[in-house]
Amino acid sequence: MLLSLPPELIQLILRSCEASAFLQAAYSCHALFNLASSSRDLVLFQLSQTPGDAGDWGPLTTKQLFQILLQRCQRQLFGVEYQYEGKMIEFKGKVLDTRASSFIHAEDAKHSLLVFKDDPTVYLVGIHNGVLSLQHRFNTPASKFGDVQILHTVFDDPEVYVLHRFRPNFDQDLDMSHPFVKRAIQSSPHGKIYLSCHRLDHGSSGVHEIAPESTIVEVYGFPEQNSHEPLSLAVHGDHFAISWQHMQHSHDHQVVLYTAQNSEDDEEKYDYLRTDANWKDQSAHIVVSKYSSCVLTDTTDNSDGDRESDGRGAPVKIAFNDEGQQLLYHYRAKTLYDSFHRLQWTPPVGQLYPPASENGCRVTFRSDLSLRFSIGIPFFGTHQAGDGTLGSRCRWRYFAVGIATHRIEHWSVACLLRSEAFPGFNRCGHELNLERGRRFNEWQIMAQLGGFQENSTSLGSLIAYSNQKTRVAMASWKTISVWALEPNLLIEGDDDGFYPESWQTPGGYPELRPAIIHLNAVCSQLQFTEKENELVAITDRGLMLLHLKPDGRSIQAFEKHEIDIPKSEG
Repeated sequence: MLLSLPPELIQLILRSCEASAFLQAAYSCHALFNLASSSRDLVLFQLSQTPGDAGDWGPLTTKQLFQILLQRCQRQLFGVEYQYEGKMIEFKGKVLDTRASSFIHAEDAKHSLLVFKDDPTVYLVGIHNGVLSLQHRFNTPASKFGDVQILHTVFDDPEVYVLHRFRPNFDQDLDMSHPFVKRAIQSSPHGKIYLSCHRLDHGSSGVHEIAPESTIVEVYGFPEQNSHEPLSLAVHGDHFAISWQHMQHSHDHQVVLYTAQNSEDDEEKYDYLRTDANWKDQSAHIVVSKYSSCVLTDTTDNSDGDRESDGRGAPVKIAFNDEGQQLLYHYRAKTLYDSFHRLQWTPPVGQLYPPASENGCRVTFRSDLSLRFSIGIPFFGTHQAGDGTLGSRCRWRYFAVGIATHRIEHWSVACLLRSEAFPGFNRCGHELNLERGRRFNEWQIMAQLGGFQENSTSLGSLIAYSNQKTRVAMASWKTISVWALEPNLLIEGDDDGFYPESWQTPGGYPELRPAIIHLNAVCSQLQFTEKENELVAITDRGLMLLHLKPDGRSIQAFEKHEIDIPKSEG
């Protein structure tokens, strides 16, 4: 029907389209492609509506201009919602435990720790060029003596931590002197919570391998938490923290900070036969280790509670930050952390730890409105060194995602925020530490992430950044939104007009437009791989690999693959 119109009218219609719709129409048929690519005025107009540097278009042909338009659109991910390839990897006879599984690397998802329901083994899986490879199994020591449920896994280089529940098997003869059996019998009917630590080594091939000293598996027990469920685990060096919630009374919860005690005199060692096929007939040790502990937050019937966490429920995710000097608290239905504890000092014996601090900062949204933003850990930064003269100062700039909700109207907005620091002369170490950037309280909006809506589900929204920071992705239940960034340009301010006027907001900064992909799976964890346009997600259907293809072709494919991971003999 469109092709029955005069060419001039068709080109007028194409002129009214945004760049993404313009390209989709152009690639829908040969006739529309010729009309779209042969009109110089039409191509120049579309160029003026897409982000990019102003150029001298006079000497270029219309064909060359159209190619520049294609390159700009690819750079901004226009039309990616119609141009992607996905792969859903399912596991024969196994159901992925999305809460217990985790990614190993924060920068890119090269390795994952996969956990399956009703399986006491943790599987180390490598991800490279869309192919998964099983690299190692971690058998929980207690699995030999009863039923084990894996609850959480965390990687803290070079160690893998596995938090699990153990219930002894009373239907068989057990060694009553073994600590797992002896303590489990004395525990509640819900079982006993243990944390096991397995050591990894970086082999010559660049792949994680088991180091010789890993024949010793350290195990920590928590007898005082028999009636509590661990909601989250965080590890940093000799410290680990657990968010606990009472099984029957959800309003009773606490966060406890533990410090490992490495005294050899207090350790009890027990031999067991490793059941991994690669280690048969080799003896290993269980080291039942001790720790000191400190309660950071405590909300129970018998206490007044922590003023910052009270009313928000128990933290469902905790994470160390700034080289272990901060502990961040994430709550249900939130994208960013809401509060944090500074861990530089330990309170005197018998006194409570100081209250948590809120993650909040007032930022000017537009000339007539300021909003209270929760600000994430910076994901990008720049450094401008002083010139070496007396009084010259270095200039640090940090880039972070901030999210705010209007107090009365209840609409939410996500923005890219910048903060700056000017260390005094001879005080700059010239080392970029993005985690340290969240210490600053003065932030300025540099761009808005258009189309953002805070997710009200229990998972909240997940956020991930690509290696080169040219992509920001958010997963909200079954939807993934991806924004294309120019981080070096945005952090300096768009003074040269890279973003067209039609992209500018009333606040004087650009609003970035997302590519939105709808999936038939609920995302619980999201990461970029080493490639800028490739995502990996842990979902309720399996492990998802998503490759964005900003090449102008309308190819939308999602394949299903099944991988057989043999059940561990343990």
